[in-house]
Amino acid sequence: MVYLQGQVEVRRAGLKDWVPAQINQDLFAGDTVKTGAISRAAVLCVDESQLKLNENTVVILKSAAPSPRLRLGEVSPAALQEAAPSLYEVPQGEVWLRNKNEKFLFEVETPAVTAGIRGTEFNLRVALDGATILTLLEGSLRLFNALGELHLKPGEEGLARPGQAPTKRVLVQPADAVQWSLYYPGIFSYRDLPLTAAASGSRPPGTAAAAAVVQGESLYDQGSLDQARQEAEGALKQDPQNDGALILLGWISLQTHALDQGEGYFRRVRVADDRAVIGLALARYRSGDVAGAYELMQAARRKLQPTPFLVTMTGYFSLLAGRVDEARSLLEAAVHQAPTLALPRALLSQIYLVQNRKDAARTMAAQALAQNPSSPAAQLTMGLVNISFFDLPAARQHLEKALSLDPRFVDAQVYLAKIWLGSDYLDRAWKTIQGALELAPREAEVLALAGFIRLGFRDYSRALAFFNGAVRANPALGEPHLGLGIYHFRYRDSNQGLAEMLTATLLDPRVSLYQTSLGKALYQVRSFDKAMEVYDYAKTLDPKDPSPYLYKGIALTDLNRPGEAIQEINRSIALNDNTAIFRSRIMLDRDLAVRNYNLSRSYAQLGLGEWAYSKAVTAVKNDPTNSSAQLFLAYAFGSTRQRLGSAGSSLLIYRLLSPANQNTFTVFNDYTPMFEMPYIRLQAQGGIGTWEKKKAIQDHSLEVYGGVPGLAFDAFIGYQDDRGYRDRNGDTTTYTPIGLVKWEPTVKDSLFAGFAYADREAGDTGNLNDFRYQNAPGFRQFFHSRFYEVGYAHRFNPASIFMAYFNYLPTANHSFNQTWYDNVYGIPGLTLDDRLQRRADRELLNVQLQKQLILGNHTFIGGFDYLSGHLKFRSDELLMYYFLGFPLLTYEFRDDYKPPDRSYTFYLLDYWRLFPNLLLEVGLFKDYSKNSRTGYAQPLSTSLWSPRFGINYQINGQHTLRLALQQHLSTHNLIQPNSLIPVEVASFPWAINVDDGAIVREAGFAWEAQWNPKTYSVLRLNLHRLSVPQFEVDTSLQEHRVWWTWKRYLASFGVNRILTPSLGLAAGLSGIRFVPDPNPILQPLAQDFSEFYASMGLSYLHRTGWQGGIGAYLVEQHLKNRGDNLFGLVDLRIGKEFANKRGLAQLEVTNLFNRHFYFQKEFVTFDAFYPARRIMFKLALYF
Repeated sequence: MVYLQGQVEVRRAGLKDWVPAQINQDLFAGDTVKTGAISRAAVLCVDESQLKLNENTVVILKSAAPSPRLRLGEVSPAALQEAAPSLYEVPQGEVWLRNKNEKFLFEVETPAVTAGIRGTEFNLRVALDGATILTLLEGSLRLFNALGELHLKPGEEGLARPGQAPTKRVLVQPADAVQWSLYYPGIFSYRDLPLTAAASGSRPPGTAAAAAVVQGESLYDQGSLDQARQEAEGALKQDPQNDGALILLGWISLQTHALDQGEGYFRRVRVADDRAVIGLALARYRSGDVAGAYELMQAARRKLQPTPFLVTMTGYFSLLAGRVDEARSLLEAAVHQAPTLALPRALLSQIYLVQNRKDAARTMAAQALAQNPSSPAAQLTMGLVNISFFDLPAARQHLEKALSLDPRFVDAQVYLAKIWLGSDYLDRAWKTIQGALELAPREAEVLALAGFIRLGFRDYSRALAFFNGAVRANPALGEPHLGLGIYHFRYRDSNQGLAEMLTATLLDPRVSLYQTSLGKALYQVRSFDKAMEVYDYAKTLDPKDPSPYLYKGIALTDLNRPGEAIQEINRSIALNDNTAIFRSRIMLDRDLAVRNYNLSRSYAQLGLGEWAYSKAVTAVKNDPTNSSAQLFLAYAFGSTRQRLGSAGSSLLIYRLLSPANQNTFTVFNDYTPMFEMPYIRLQAQGGIGTWEKKKAIQDHSLEVYGGVPGLAFDAFIGYQDDRGYRDRNGDTTTYTPIGLVKWEPTVKDSLFAGFAYADREAGDTGNLNDFRYQNAPGFRQFFHSRFYEVGYAHRFNPASIFMAYFNYLPTANHSFNQTWYDNVYGIPGLTLDDRLQRRADRELLNVQLQKQLILGNHTFIGGFDYLSGHLKFRSDELLMYYFLGFPLLTYEFRDDYKPPDRSYTFYLLDYWRLFPNLLLEVGLFKDYSKNSRTGYAQPLSTSLWSPRFGINYQINGQHTLRLALQQHLSTHNLIQPNSLIPVEVASFPWAINVDDGAIVREAGFAWEAQWNPKTYSVLRLNLHRLSVPQFEVDTSLQEHRVWWTWKRYLASFGVNRILTPSLGLAAGLSGIRFVPDPNPILQPLAQDFSEFYASMGLSYLHRTGWQGGIGAYLVEQHLKNRGDNLFGLVDLRIGKEFANKRGLAQLEVTNLFNRHFYFQKEFVTFDAFYPARRIMFKLALYF
């Protein structure tokens, strides 16, 4: 028994006596529950049934089949019989029942009919003569008796009388049948009940006491309660039985929450008018006696003159008593009686909001506001309407106006605090709710929201105390149970957490937010199908709420249903104006676990990278300070070919801004945790493979990650040994341990630290793009690096963030090459042994600072990036000549340089939302770099002022145009690519693959189109002009600084398509024209060439875990001196994810048909294609 109101009694099985029911009382098989007049009860059953009893109802709980997900108290043996259905009997009254557990069968008996139920929500009314009306809202239901049976569909109503077969009819508004079961808060301000207006026309003869009362009432209506009290007390001294003074003191006591004292004043009134009756009813209601308050108002309605205030408040108490139709009729009568009165219209609007009739609510709220803009209730109600339409700025204005009209308006403070909480302004939320706590320390709504705010601070003990206090203050309120559910999940008590979520949705069943939270809870306990149904149900309650779409998209991704997941996520994006993580902005909890979810996963599962990239860029444009958007972009960058450092930089920003919890460093090999809680996961992976000539490959790793609220960690160690596809000396062996940690000492401060070590030994692995290249047999290279990084982020508030980042990177790069030359200079028998040792060690220190500030429609990002270090270059070459094997001559050459690497960047960017569908990016950079070049003693210095400009124009919900014009100096993108600077301009990455010190100029245009929920395309055109400073050595061995310059033209078109829920298609065409400036030295390194590239890929992922993909590529390059540059490639992948996400087995084959070719790379480009077949098998186990 989770809630009761009024007279509720229980009769134990086998007994005759009725005893008063108690909240949290356990009920057993065979027990009977009975409600009296103006009484209600709510029962949560062990089979997950949510049962509400209206007044004058009798329910016999015959048996309940317990759900393994829910353990509530103790159940009787009758409830434990295997495979026995749950059985409830309703001899009379009205009940609402919801149970979406498809695995259990339920039956409800009435005197006229029996209902067989599975996964259903319905309302049942049984008259005293046994006549039964059953309205089905969801699920399936079989209605039967001895004379016949029928099946009901959602939206149909079944009717039966004793001795007659059941019949049915279709309802236009089936939800009207359950309006009685909803929670109606009924909000008003005491300023909307002015004593002077209510007392007009009923004044006693003018005495000193009467004059004091009149003055006191005027002061009361102005909000001066202390002065009003003085006048009333003065009047009582002169006239101890002055009714006006007693009424005034009673209302003052109500406002100061002295309920017993106020009730005493009202009871002393000898001749009660409507003010005295309404005040006494309020005192009774706020003391928990809803039935007493309702009966008092009904009696007054029969005795007193029906003033507009009396009619309005009679309707108000009818609403609180659950008689919604009666309340609506009375409030409509008050509107007709006093058209200028705002309060009845405001209350009607609130009724429509609870019933999800938002347009009607907005109309009525506007009328109330038009009649009386000075009504706090009208202002608050319009604020609630705006909240329901997600117009939070307008809602805040109305709530602040309501508080200016009535500073003691507790409900306005509560809803204003909710807006601050949903917007992540925790300090403002707490300050606002503290004001409410001072005024109403025992109000359940105030205590509940205080609990949610303390949850936001991760102050779990105080949150628990507030939630428990709210439950005690108002057992009918669902919000504190929602908070208790989150609290119990935090401590991994999933049974109690789910029970609390079910209780919240039982008490207030038609609130989208509550149902969405229940869906998360069901998903957390691995009840996937039921979670999906609850998410769908939440959508119907508030079609404009993006949250259920987001959470269902996450769940579908985890369940290997990516095609459906993408459509759900895209819908959440559309509903939330591409903002934040595409969830509601009025959530009661901060949803920190889900904020660390990677939204690009479902797109990647079907190979739809371009689509993901478009959505991620739009998310970042709308909120560049959002860690979820940055994570989305980091993983979406995998679809782009020119992305040096971009993904890592976005990931860095995410790591600095993200919440610290178990999901911060997740590798997404488990079902996504929906709540912050202690969690640890281990992944062990082994991989073996081979190249075409049986050259072995090994790839093994071990990773453990997890965390607790406020702390996250990740430890990884990897080992790779690749013998390479060449005949000789093409091997690489790498050993890599990595450690990451994130800590949030406060909700405003977070610290991030990381360490990575790399140890690599390799042969001659150059020119892997050229199959015919003859590598050096004696060349060996050794690389060691240690990377230390520390980051700090401070949130002054959600619109003002400071970030600092520091890293230190020492590297040791050593190579040795020994080459033998025969018949040197054409002399038979003369040989040369050339031994070359080179060291190119670096030591780099990087400091970055950044400030992010949101002002109106502008998001400013300004910062500073400084790098200091040096290159320690040493070359020792020994030339030893032999004649017929005998030593002849020896020459030694040595170079030893230590040129500096130094750069700084100052920058200021503005993301300017000029119109709702037009965002401009404007930036100015001052860059200076001093870059070393291997083999040269002096660095190359460059200084540059650079503008950046971008246009993002959303034509409509399906088509977006982007234009980028940018220039920048590449300061340290190769040697230290991680940067806090936003990584792209209008979707075009600025950190492309060029040498440090290069000047890059770019113009780019993109047209992105989502033609329907399953089809996306993108057209990109861009031009680069690249200028790289280098040294050239003339014939006299003098070094000269020169610029190597070239142009790069690129046009591409890509299509992403969801073919089936498990199959995705990605196809694309691109053309590149690469034109270097005439330069005799540059020419051999970067030839003038054109490239045409076509690709088509299919990616498959079935819900059972079977997965695969095939990619076909056709590449043609027009080169002057090679003929092996037209080739087609096919890659193949097949795998199986183990049940319950316990592991993955996968076989990958690249270059299936073993094509040998030459691929001309751009000047600085990582290898994109390998000209030999590669087979790789991987096995991963998750614990």
